[in-house]
Amino acid sequence: MNGRHGLKFLVALLLTLGISGTAGSQFSDGGAASTRNYQMLQEVIDVLSQQYVDDLPPEDLIMGAVEGLVGSLDLHSQLLDQRRHKRLMEQTRGEFGGIGIEISMRDDSLTVLSPIPGTPAQRVGLQSGDRIVKIEHEWTDGMTLEDAVKRLKGKPGTVVNIWVGRIGVDEHIHFEITRAIIRIESLQGKFMLAPDVGYIRLGVFSDKSGQEMAESVVELQKLGMKKLIFDLRDNPGGLLSRAVDVADIFLEPGEMIVSTRGRISSSNQVFKARRPPLWNGGAVVTMISGGSASASEIVSGALQDHDKSVIMGTTSYGKGSVQTIIDLRDSYALKLTTAKYYTPSGRCIHSDRRAGEDHQALLTAEDTAQVFFTDSGRRVRGGGGITPDLVTPPDSLTEAERKIFRQTGKFRNLLFRYAVQYKSEHPEYVDQSLNSVVYFENFRDKVVKLTDEMMDEVRGKMLAAGFELSEQEFEDTDRLLRQWMYYYIADAGYDHNTAQRISAGYDKQLQQALILLRSAPAEGDFVETVLAGRTLPDTLDTLTLSR
Repeated sequence: MNGRHGLKFLVALLLTLGISGTAGSQFSDGGAASTRNYQMLQEVIDVLSQQYVDDLPPEDLIMGAVEGLVGSLDLHSQLLDQRRHKRLMEQTRGEFGGIGIEISMRDDSLTVLSPIPGTPAQRVGLQSGDRIVKIEHEWTDGMTLEDAVKRLKGKPGTVVNIWVGRIGVDEHIHFEITRAIIRIESLQGKFMLAPDVGYIRLGVFSDKSGQEMAESVVELQKLGMKKLIFDLRDNPGGLLSRAVDVADIFLEPGEMIVSTRGRISSSNQVFKARRPPLWNGGAVVTMISGGSASASEIVSGALQDHDKSVIMGTTSYGKGSVQTIIDLRDSYALKLTTAKYYTPSGRCIHSDRRAGEDHQALLTAEDTAQVFFTDSGRRVRGGGGITPDLVTPPDSLTEAERKIFRQTGKFRNLLFRYAVQYKSEHPEYVDQSLNSVVYFENFRDKVVKLTDEMMDEVRGKMLAAGFELSEQEFEDTDRLLRQWMYYYIADAGYDHNTAQRISAGYDKQLQQALILLRSAPAEGDFVETVLAGRTLPDTLDTLTLSR
């Protein structure tokens, strides 16, 4: 492809992207400004292809120009090659062909973090901590995590052979595993925190999120749930349609969930609740954080605007733009921002604070200057994510704890290995019952007791691994060490849900939400009563109201 053909390809690609309206007429009319810009682009391509220090194929220059063009628009528009396009589709569908394990690199070894329940990996007996040493006929020494994942994934019904190393077993263990469709679980926790308080944590919005959320609500209601803590902290979002499904669980038919507005008519849509609410109308606290984005902001914004839930935590990310996938030639695709999200009250969810000077600003004065109102008349503002009704900052770290988290990968790897070793040496603890609403106390007092010897062993491993903490600093971090030791031991012996139940006892924000729900009035509107300050417990007096 020569430079002139490359330029024609770029112009054709720009038109393929669906640029229409005023911008499209500028291209097609061949205005003087556009002509000069095209000539400039042609001139730069000619100079680079002829005089740059290394020989550059014109097609590489064109693709670089296209990627730069798209990347300059905003943080979320992106040119996708075939690999990135396929990965995006897997994430949004929430399923792929594979064996069903979470893996990572631990101590330079390809390590099974956890087999996913109900998958081929779990059925054949793969365990947390197993080191994958060989896939088919290739040893994994030097193999990247991405390469390993490619070899383990495949068409459902096909077979993959792997060999693993396991603590306490001298020889490598061979597994012949038939691949199947693997669902990416969007739920990261569902359990009872108190006899009438349930907890559901949604980690991401995938294709099955609405169904999984509905099933969890029904399951916990059968266990006595009348109040709910709905945890969307650090949920990065996902499919708009699944956000609508989740919000539909709480809203009355016809109540607006979200609207989208853009330049083209197909971008202007309104989404409303369609079915009678599955939720029984009891008190709800929804937790958000600075990592809650996109679909999680749609849901929390709808619940806030319709006064269905008290929103607790910190202000959300502010990812309120809509991306459309547009197929291009040669297996490329364009992820292009085509609209913005607006909550039922009319607030724009988006924030430009992370855009920087290199990207297009998406907000208008109308998005940020107006004051909006919830159904009950509470004032809310747009243009900066979702601001909680009750601002509850997470635990602050001591300086000693910061020293540990500066090496967080090494710290968690060490505790992961310790937990796997503990499970190997104490197989009997896995058989002990955890059938208790108060999981934390039951696990800590009856199943696993962290002795002084165990704490000294972990501290010794940390010192040997290069953690430079004094005796006083170890005392200052004792609570943190115990929290993560309990978490990883529970995860290794049981599953992620159990580990989440254990760590709930250490979660300051979650415990504050629980205190708030325990104070909920037996009658009357929970949201109105709490935000009027009439039932705010003494332990929450330091929280600020965002009105």
